[in-house]
Amino acid sequence: MRLLTHNSMRNNSLEADGKGYPLRITPVDVQVVDDPAAQNVGARELEFIKSALPNLDWNALVKAASEMGLSTLPPTVTEEMASNVAFQKALYHVLMNVRLVKGMLTCPVTGREFPVTNGIPNMMLAEAECEKVRL
Repeated sequence: MRLLTHNSMRNNSLEADGKGYPLRITPVDVQVVDDPAAQNVGARELEFIKSALPNLDWNALVKAASEMGLSTLPPTVTEEMASNVAFQKALYHVLMNVRLVKGMLTCPVTGREFPVTNGIPNMMLAEAECEKVRL
């Protein structure tokens, strides 16, 4: 599971009442892709980062990265940093090449645990646990 994916995940259970975010990460196995091809960040990837950055919950990303052993993200992002190509490349690496292979995601409200196996989070809820759909 990439950190980009984690940044948008929450516990959608009725018990969490819409407040099950961000999920705490307890890593067992973290993979950092150091393949030279993965390090080749081109114009398309930089455009992706520029468009994704305003939608990221930066505080949640910094916390998640720290829980996975990365302490290199700054506490805030300035306009100057956001437009810096070196920063964009480093952020792309953190979002796309750092992966939780095995571990647990825990809801901050309910304590419910969601296992991550082979990089895939299991967020399945029983029907009775689901939030009511608002139409």
